[in-house]
Amino acid sequence: MGSSRRLTDQERRQIVRERAKGVSVSAISAALKVSPKTVYNVLGRGRSAVSANDSRTRVLTMRVTDRDLRGFDAALARRGIAHRSDAMRSLMLAADDLLRPDERMTDELRGMSAALNRVGNNVNQVARRLNEAKLKGERLPYTPASHAEIRDLAVLVFDMADQIQEMFRARRRELDLDVTKALAGLAQQEAEQVAEHGAG
Repeated sequence: MGSSRRLTDQERRQIVRERAKGVSVSAISAALKVSPKTVYNVLGRGRSAVSANDSRTRVLTMRVTDRDLRGFDAALARRGIAHRSDAMRSLMLAADDLLRPDERMTDELRGMSAALNRVGNNVNQVARRLNEAKLKGERLPYTPASHAEIRDLAVLVFDMADQIQEMFRARRRELDLDVTKALAGLAQQEAEQVAEHGAG
């Protein structure tokens, strides 16, 4: 049985290289005098973290709360993913898609803002006429047209609230698809490693 000694970086790279060449896990563990589990651990994390050509050399660290970490782990578990580092790397590589501004939503919000400004100006004029009449002690000039303008504003505000809610729901669906795409394959890779480990 192999020991649980700590591998050097060179040995970790060797594991990745040898496995990429098709060398069995049992042969690698025997050559390095470590357990097959140790080899699987290196491959599980190291396929992406330690590459054969040393291309990934930067290490990122961050601090989060226990609650944040539990939430992240739960989100990964729902997708069948166990390794945080692989998931973080995949999300980082997909940052261009995940953080891309939604130009369509921006245009729609601009259009809503313009419509709200137009109706709002009409209501402001009604309010100004009412204030002027009140200051002069005159009869308040609240006409059916004034009522219609205020009603139009109320209808517009409720319609906009519904539209904005649907826009954010659509954006959430798009982001979920982007995240799923970014993490695609990780769960399958982990399942294959577990199956291979069980067969070994």
